[in-house]
Amino acid sequence: MIPRLAALLIFLSAAACAEPRYTDSVPSAADGQSGAAAADCSIQFRTSQACLTWTWEQRPTEDEPGSLVFKVYRLNVFDQTPVAFDLEGKVGLVLWMPSMGHGSTPARVQRLDTGTYRAANVHFVMPGDWEFRFQVKDGNTLTDEAVVSLSI
Repeated sequence: MIPRLAALLIFLSAAACAEPRYTDSVPSAADGQSGAAAADCSIQFRTSQACLTWTWEQRPTEDEPGSLVFKVYRLNVFDQTPVAFDLEGKVGLVLWMPSMGHGSTPARVQRLDTGTYRAANVHFVMPGDWEFRFQVKDGNTLTDEAVVSLSI
């Protein structure tokens, strides 16, 4: 009887030292699956310091206007990962040609999700240097802006 009790105690001691299974399902920073990578915030709104990224959804052509999707985020203070949030006010996109002092037809901006917007009706009236002026307004007052230069 004592050998069985000793064997049971040895088994229970060994089982108590085993690694718990639930830790396998929690990703660690070392395995590269812990979430989004740190963002660079290279495009910033002037007042809020919010960050912006954008990508073409459909590139404009001579015959058809295009559309783009832009995302607004702030950097998490702990690990600098992006945290999406909505801009406060009316969000718009102005297509501006600085060398000529004029813009293009107004783009239509629609909120798709938290911090995610679509700008449609993006049309350039001529080739040259242009700016995307991502703007936030309170009524007719410009409250914040992020500017991206591009050449068409």
